[in-house]
Amino acid sequence: MKNLLKKEILLCTNAQIVIFSLFALFILIPSWPPAIAFIYPLSGVMTLFPRGLANKDIEYTSLLPVKKTDIVKGKTLFIMVVELAVILLATAGGIIRALYPIIPDASESDYYIKTQPTISLLGFAFFAFGVMNFIMISMYYKNPYKRLSAPSLISIFASTFVLGIGTVLIVLVDVMRDYSPLGLMVQFITLAVGMILFIVLSLLGYLLGAKRFEKVDL
Repeated sequence: MKNLLKKEILLCTNAQIVIFSLFALFILIPSWPPAIAFIYPLSGVMTLFPRGLANKDIEYTSLLPVKKTDIVKGKTLFIMVVELAVILLATAGGIIRALYPIIPDASESDYYIKTQPTISLLGFAFFAFGVMNFIMISMYYKNPYKRLSAPSLISIFASTFVLGIGTVLIVLVDVMRDYSPLGLMVQFITLAVGMILFIVLSLLGYLLGAKRFEKVDL
């Protein structure tokens, strides 16, 4: 599996993934909702599948001495590595933004305060990535030889919806963005739940995708 993941990183990483992942640093822009930092990288991950289809990635990987389920597992792990890198970048950017705040005009102070990066947002980002992994991987490996737009569109829409709901909740519910003892407890619980959902949904996406891929005639 280590070699298969190495193959994914060396052969499947493309410029779009790198560039869109770096967009996680958009979280540094004070006037932008921080959720934007996670929405753009979703598009980068989506390029993996059409690029793989064009480069005959599945045909090549199937020639290696690996099981069909390992092909799906390798791709799933690679996607999760990219997503974790995005979250780490965004976290670093959020810390920098918190350490060096920009004092807004009085007319913008309420918006500025309510749209600061929070620990809760990371929880929703993990959840959104998990939703994307479940939908994309399970749908794509049902028929990996066809260029289908439905998996990409549905997974991006669902993930963006999760981030949108998370942003609204953080703005409306003070305890999800405040750093009192209660606020920190709520934020860390949100983060923990998001991480668990990320792992569970990604695992379910892999299991369903692998099950469907087993039925595909290579």
